[in-house]
Amino acid sequence: MGTKNKLVFFSLIVCALFFTEFATAQNSQLTLAVMDFKNSSGRASYDRLERAVAEMLKTELSQSRKIVLLERKKIEAILSEYALAQAGYIEPEHALEVGKLAGAEYIITGEIQWMSGNLRLDAHLIRVSTGQILGEKVTGSSQRNLPIMIHLLAQNIVFDLTGQGFHVSERKIKNYKVIPAAGISGALALVTLIYHLDYRKNYDSYHQATQFDEFDRYYDRANRSHKIRNWFMAATAACLTTTFVLWRADKSRANRVFAASHSPSRQFADNISLAIQPWKDALSVSMLVRF
Repeated sequence: MGTKNKLVFFSLIVCALFFTEFATAQNSQLTLAVMDFKNSSGRASYDRLERAVAEMLKTELSQSRKIVLLERKKIEAILSEYALAQAGYIEPEHALEVGKLAGAEYIITGEIQWMSGNLRLDAHLIRVSTGQILGEKVTGSSQRNLPIMIHLLAQNIVFDLTGQGFHVSERKIKNYKVIPAAGISGALALVTLIYHLDYRKNYDSYHQATQFDEFDRYYDRANRSHKIRNWFMAATAACLTTTFVLWRADKSRANRVFAASHSPSRQFADNISLAIQPWKDALSVSMLVRF
């Protein structure tokens, strides 16, 4: 087979793989319904989060092309017709029934809790056809961390459903500038050392001088270097203290949201698909495992 024929053959394979992957991607879209979360925290101020958390989660999940979200109006119509909802929340025992009526493959219910001084979101991902449940939870130190918590929760749910991305167990809330602060501290320490050496050099020269003009010259230089060294030493100490404070804040639990999954009823995977697609100058092989 000539070089030209090989290129044509390879191009046809790549095109076939591309269209196969495209068709697979279209067919592998998952239909998902997200219900309001239940406020189980005992805090009335969190009642407004029951719908807000669900809507924010839907916004995050909609970023995945492999997930199709059912409209809220369709879910509310079913809940209203069958009188299954109470205050916007659906009981777990009715989740499967609603999912079947709505045509959803998966349905998400959840709870908002306040435990040990932390805000916690528990999401229950239910597979309608089998009743299997996968739990995902995220924990943050306060309500201010809610956007990051929901983003992390959605990322882990997308991974569980589609295999896209990866499961994350924790994420920083704020990235403190520890490295720049440490770099500035190091630079100040270096300048301090330079002026200290210059001070010692002129101080020794002052003691070794034999003429009056040399006494004055070396004394003035030593005195100037001594003052500048002390100023930079104080600045270095202040910057080192700041660096330590930033490091402690960056490493603290309050600066993180944590996630974990649990699946008491999860069984072995029963749906596995393999996809091959071109990527840069090579081929990418991906496997999708659904619980």
